[in-house]
Amino acid sequence: MSVFTDEDPWGEKQVLLNKQDSKKTSSVPADVLSTTEALESVVMNIGGSARDGQIQMALAVDSAFSSGKHLLVQAGTGTGKSLGYLVPAILRAAKGVKQDGTNRTIVATATLALQRQLSEHDLPAAIEALAPKLNTDVSFAVLKGRSNFVCLDKFHRVSGESDDDDLALFEVSTSKLAKQAKKLRDWVKRTDTGDRDEYADDLDFRLWRSVSVSGRECVGAGKCAWGQDCFAEKAKEKAHSSDIVVTNHALLAIDLIDGIPLVPEHDAVVIDEAHELVDRTTSALAGSLDSKSIERVAGLARKYVEPASHDRLLEVADALAVILEALPVQGTTSRIADLPRELLTCLTAIRDVTRVALSEVSTSSQDEPDVAAAKQRSKGNLTEIADSAATLIVDDEFAVRWLDVSRDATLHHAPLSVAGFLAESLFTDRTVVLTSATLQVSGSMDATAKGVGVNQVGEWTGLDVGSPFDYTKQGILYCASHLPPPTSAGLPEEMLDELGDLIDAAGGRTLSLFSSWRGVERAQEYLELRFRGREDRPLIVASRGDSISELVKRFRQTPQASLLGTVSLWQGIDVPGDTCTLVTIDRIPFPRPDDPVMAARSARVDASGGSGFNSVSLPKAALLLAQGVGRLIRTTQDQGVVAVLDSRLATKGYGHSLRKSVPPLWWTTDPKVVRESLTNLDAKARQKTDEPAKNG
Repeated sequence: MSVFTDEDPWGEKQVLLNKQDSKKTSSVPADVLSTTEALESVVMNIGGSARDGQIQMALAVDSAFSSGKHLLVQAGTGTGKSLGYLVPAILRAAKGVKQDGTNRTIVATATLALQRQLSEHDLPAAIEALAPKLNTDVSFAVLKGRSNFVCLDKFHRVSGESDDDDLALFEVSTSKLAKQAKKLRDWVKRTDTGDRDEYADDLDFRLWRSVSVSGRECVGAGKCAWGQDCFAEKAKEKAHSSDIVVTNHALLAIDLIDGIPLVPEHDAVVIDEAHELVDRTTSALAGSLDSKSIERVAGLARKYVEPASHDRLLEVADALAVILEALPVQGTTSRIADLPRELLTCLTAIRDVTRVALSEVSTSSQDEPDVAAAKQRSKGNLTEIADSAATLIVDDEFAVRWLDVSRDATLHHAPLSVAGFLAESLFTDRTVVLTSATLQVSGSMDATAKGVGVNQVGEWTGLDVGSPFDYTKQGILYCASHLPPPTSAGLPEEMLDELGDLIDAAGGRTLSLFSSWRGVERAQEYLELRFRGREDRPLIVASRGDSISELVKRFRQTPQASLLGTVSLWQGIDVPGDTCTLVTIDRIPFPRPDDPVMAARSARVDASGGSGFNSVSLPKAALLLAQGVGRLIRTTQDQGVVAVLDSRLATKGYGHSLRKSVPPLWWTTDPKVVRESLTNLDAKARQKTDEPAKNG
């Protein structure tokens, strides 16, 4: 094993296609152009070379589309998995519409970053490369939820006469909000899309809420004065006329839940970042209820309901606040297995009065468009309150309820499992491909298949196409086995000393991942003191609400920096090269003991005679740990160390299972070997950039 000396023990492991005649070909039917030929054309067009794993994946996806058999494919970092499924999707779209349906493919991602990559880079490049070879055009579109777009009706009704507290934000004459509001006004007048993601300036969430609506609040284009110009409707129309539609997990889940055709007809779905599917679907099926939400809804509905109903809504909101404040809570969250009598009575009253209020919001074809829109928003909000109250009332063994008092006391509910829901709604009547760099737990995809419910619907195929990286020669997985195991008391001094030593040996260049904000804050205090006066050890510390893209940009631009952050940095961060040669992980990312959903899922398995730890906690930790470890090696040239400062990875029996779930870096518990390796890498990096040697 090299310890990253000046020798060059690693070579390119990328498997290239045999070069074929690159002369232009005439257009051919999509069923004549093979998947392998199409993939080669695309990767050559973008200046790359197809990789063995990418070819395997593309052929497997094409086979799944043809056979209708569901596919789970793990494609390690560097495989180029997006083209591995986009090329087969383009080819099937080019074949034309079948008699019994459509050849449209839905691609669902978990993160905005991947959605942008697909729509702004990968899809345009692939379609451009294949256009001369196909005898038909292939189109694509991005589909987002309505709340991601400016509602022109709501925007143009912003005035001092409005009863909507959100809209009144625009009337503040002097404040940070007022400045943001002016910029937002100017942008809405210029934008062609109204898409929140294209707005570059800072924006308070309250301002965006004041100019956007949810699907339930929308009156519909036919009844809206601004229906012909509606940004969301234009985006929807484009998606419904496109062959490939890129959307997100949440919108796909809502489409399946409500049965409302948000997503156009399709017969194939690709779920990228599929390790997130269970959590995103759980969130879509979850709900909450608090007194302030009821008060706000009552205010919006005041003009359209009887005075008695309005007053009653305020009364039940007050009653809910009093009851929730009186409930005993350990920490900030507490599971509610059995509803206290007074809470049950209150929730029943909330359900009943909102249903009465709903019946009183009458609509008429004679309503002015702005009145019709306001009524629809009131009905949507009242329906949401009524549904949440009704769900919370039911004693459902397959759901969990809990109280959160971290801010305003709020009741929450969520399903214990989404496997049955996904099995019935997602994996029937369509072919589904799930892909991610991390689908395996201890070398098997069974846990993932069970979690998403695909194992309930018949045959499925699992495939691991590996990675082009030579992990054992490019990186080290180090466990500081000499440290005491972590406790709930926070980061011990020995762990902080180890962290400081590793960062110093690496010359900075470190991504430090923590399981809690408290860990980030404690490490920041320690490192600022340890490296005080050291200009060659700058720290970049994430805070709640920070833009991840901005943090990563600063990290890339700051030589010898260390970036400290929590869960948002564990996945989706791509920093290749010498900027990041050390990734530290403070502890194995087991679910928090106070996470009500994970705790309830684990308890349910225990009650049935199984092991909640092995069935719930361990798989969850394994997938997230694999994501964290995956931040290190991003190209065939990258080298470095992942340091896990949790001795349990080496000392506990489940440590072996966890190590089988992460990229196969060279394993060691020897701190001397690791520090020597990091020192050598730092010296190489400084030679490349002529950075000064360490001081101190």
